[in-house]
Amino acid sequence: MNDSFIEEGLRAMSRGLNITIRMAATAAGLAALGACTTPPPPPPPPPPPVVEAVPIRPLPPGQASYVMDIPPVNSLGLRETVNLGISDDEKVWHFRSAWNVAALNCLDPQYQPILDAYSSYIKDYARPLKQVNDRIDAAYGKEYGKGRSAIQARESQMTMVYNYFALPPARADFCRTALGISQQYLASEKVDPLAFGLANFAAFEGPFERFFQAYEQYERESSAWDARYGERYGASQPGYVAVMRARAQRLPGPGADPSMLSAVPLQEAKVVDPETGAKIPVVPVDETRSSVPVIQPILNDAGEDDTPQN
Repeated sequence: MNDSFIEEGLRAMSRGLNITIRMAATAAGLAALGACTTPPPPPPPPPPPVVEAVPIRPLPPGQASYVMDIPPVNSLGLRETVNLGISDDEKVWHFRSAWNVAALNCLDPQYQPILDAYSSYIKDYARPLKQVNDRIDAAYGKEYGKGRSAIQARESQMTMVYNYFALPPARADFCRTALGISQQYLASEKVDPLAFGLANFAAFEGPFERFFQAYEQYERESSAWDARYGERYGASQPGYVAVMRARAQRLPGPGADPSMLSAVPLQEAKVVDPETGAKIPVVPVDETRSSVPVIQPILNDAGEDDTPQN
């Protein structure tokens, strides 16, 4: 083995050692650089669970009672009210009765034409109206026999008629309708009292049909609320509690005592119709009030109901 071969081997070992030293130095430098770098932030926490907003239970229209019977629509599409299937004479008298209720109950200053027109109508046309009343009395006498039975039957029927037209939740619409009819009457120099009654009889039915449709919509919406939220949150809603309590009872409907058909306590008085002996309800209604008290369903941070239980 000559000296040149040995020298070459030494040079190769030196080169390998230098490479190793450089690699070690590079690794050390990278390690030092990594130690000085800011670590990445931790991932954000997951979002909190979404808690469903629970709406209040739907409210009945016009401050109506939470629970009441609405006259059904029959197979012919006709609403089965006290005004269904009556004679023309009875239509005229029911029209007069509705106008009478309006004159007694629509008391805001803008409704003064109602009282003026009604007073004029029954005074100027007292004779033809009495003839209508006498014919109706005769019809009751024929059906129930002359005497107290016929009188009581008609009084009972007319009480339902007056109560029907005094339905508090329909009052605002009813008064506006009565005002329009009254202004029409006052603008006419002379009318046929029977024809006028027949022509406007349907107009007086309008506010009640509109209310019935609105109440039926409320029933559908409140039933949907009860099915979805009732078991958990129903105790916080007066309407739900009223429904649960009323299921075993006979519900009031139009033609019943008007004070039973409003969610707002009413002060009720009555005057007697001198023609029929029926008691006409006088039920002042504050048309500026448009809501009934409810309790909003409350959820705590865990999504549970915090509403106090009775």
